[in-house]
Amino acid sequence: MSEVIALIQVDIVNWPRKNHYLLFKDFQNPFFNICANVEVTNLVEYANRNGFPFFATFLFLVMKTINKTLEFRYRIRENGVVLHDVVHPSYTVMTDEKLFRFVTTLYVSDMREFITNVTNDIFKSKKTISLEDAEGVDDLVYISSLKWVSFTSVSHPYDNKKIDSFPRVTWGKYYTDNNKIIIPVSVAAHHALCDGEHAAIFLNDLQKEINQLV
Repeated sequence: MSEVIALIQVDIVNWPRKNHYLLFKDFQNPFFNICANVEVTNLVEYANRNGFPFFATFLFLVMKTINKTLEFRYRIRENGVVLHDVVHPSYTVMTDEKLFRFVTTLYVSDMREFITNVTNDIFKSKKTISLEDAEGVDDLVYISSLKWVSFTSVSHPYDNKKIDSFPRVTWGKYYTDNNKIIIPVSVAAHHALCDGEHAAIFLNDLQKEINQLV
């Protein structure tokens, strides 16, 4: 697990998002959610050609894109906002008991290394059930894969008793449409820190990352 170190404490007074932050930070449900289709034809072919698991390969591209998007690295902490230099995925994995647990893998910029780490972390997690993240850690992005259904919308549970500004990215079952492989992707983010434009930038940049695979 990474250390909880905020490289930047945001100066709220002079922050361009000050008014948006003050408006949305105390909402009972301040999250918005956008769902869109992403073409992964190139990704499926790339993963198969290299012997990579689809989940770990797609997770790498999601986290690479997330880490390029400033707004997804902000976190509300007590009465302020911090900016992490790198954020990491906390993702759901099915156990042998057919229950899910959370697994965290540190993000690294080398795809092969990251995929190997994800594969190892998933293997080690199969025999245990844990629903707790390390205390005080807020440099995470919550990831879910609903491989059983191609959804058109997604909602998430939130604990309003705790500070929660973790972005959430969920994808569903991919399918073929006109010889293209399509996957539904949901992005949820705290409106005090992020707008719909930033979610759209993430989705468009994710598509570019996939298209650039060779």
